[in-house]
Amino acid sequence: MSPAPAKMFDVSGYVDLYYQNDFGKTPSGQPVNGRWYDVDHSNYRLAAIQVDLSKAPTSLHPFGFYVSLLGGANANVLASTEPGGIDTYKDFAQAYVTYMAPTKVPLTVDFGKWYAFIGYEGLDSRTQDNYSRSFTFTGLEPDYMTGIRATAAISAKWTVNGYLYQGYNEVENSNSTLKTGLGVTYSPNGKLTATLQGYNGKESSSNLNESGTYGGIGFPAPGQAWVTQINPVVVYKANSKDKYAFDGTYASASGMGNWNGQAVYYRRQFDGRNAACLRVDRADDSAGLRFLAGGIQLCSFTGTYDYKVNDNLLLRFELRHDTASHPFFNSSGGGSQHRTTLTFAQIIQF
Repeated sequence: MSPAPAKMFDVSGYVDLYYQNDFGKTPSGQPVNGRWYDVDHSNYRLAAIQVDLSKAPTSLHPFGFYVSLLGGANANVLASTEPGGIDTYKDFAQAYVTYMAPTKVPLTVDFGKWYAFIGYEGLDSRTQDNYSRSFTFTGLEPDYMTGIRATAAISAKWTVNGYLYQGYNEVENSNSTLKTGLGVTYSPNGKLTATLQGYNGKESSSNLNESGTYGGIGFPAPGQAWVTQINPVVVYKANSKDKYAFDGTYASASGMGNWNGQAVYYRRQFDGRNAACLRVDRADDSAGLRFLAGGIQLCSFTGTYDYKVNDNLLLRFELRHDTASHPFFNSSGGGSQHRTTLTFAQIIQF
């Protein structure tokens, strides 16, 4: 998810750099496969440089906008299954106009491209509890959508969302149908936030993407399928230092199969500079629709330590162990069922 737009015209952004070592020795020229934004081994990599331009709407000036200009390796990753081509829209991670309606119930409507409403994690490293992304996010949940979304705060505790959009990771629709989504968020107090989101629509196509898959959803075989996905996310802030979170996703594609995943997080803020997060994650792709490896189950165990040097520089150290139900991970000895990585990342904010 992206940071909330400022209440006036605002310019901000960040630079994301990392070095990663795969102890299983991913062969030179091959990616740390199954991962998303941290796929390089033994290279110092510019993952992202992003500039955010925003203007929030007000009752006097009801139109606003939010634009995220994205460069670096993550721009190619984000657009890797885009039906319109990898290079066509990759510079714009988000680009939408916001309208604040003059209604009794606070209502905003966004039109354009925005980060997906499904999932707890996302592209923006400033907002993540860990540096690497879970298998649940990487393979089972969308990154972005293009269309219309409406948000209504019906009370202090309840928020409702509605969506009409092109498809899973699509600016250009891969087929002739639009997808619909609904969501509800319940926040009874300052500690608990529970969200349930879902969508339904026809995904994929018979046209091969540049990535070698079909449709923005990235299915491994041609054809269209009705996809339904449900996503509960629960965040509990026990106090000013301890936060717990759960992300679950459950999806089916008619005539093709199902997938599901769950990730559990615990983050501890020790003081103003030091924090740590533990994550346990599993992804079940028994139908072979998401990780392009036949039927597979993946798990990860991740520990991340954050050191905030100042308001502009965050250092992240991460140790992660991945497991697979059959040899899947690239390694010097061929496919492996286990992989351990150590990552050092620097996030510079401006």
